[in-house]
Amino acid sequence: MPKMEWKRLLYHVAVIVTALGMFLPLLYGYLPWVRKLLGTQPLLSSLAIIVIGWVVAYFTFEEEKREELTAS
Repeated sequence: MPKMEWKRLLYHVAVIVTALGMFLPLLYGYLPWVRKLLGTQPLLSSLAIIVIGWVVAYFTFEEEKREELTAS
């Protein structure tokens, strides 16, 4: 795979992880594996997951360059 495709894939994964990180404290009481993942401080662990995911997504984001359409 070319470098561009890996960067794009990493961006999409980071966005999904960040979105799921927002809901982990809500799932803390219902799912045992979430309790093991987040430990005794679910809010701080969830915030760390969100921040790390956001930073990775920020640095791997690249806009697609499209050709501009002109009236001429």
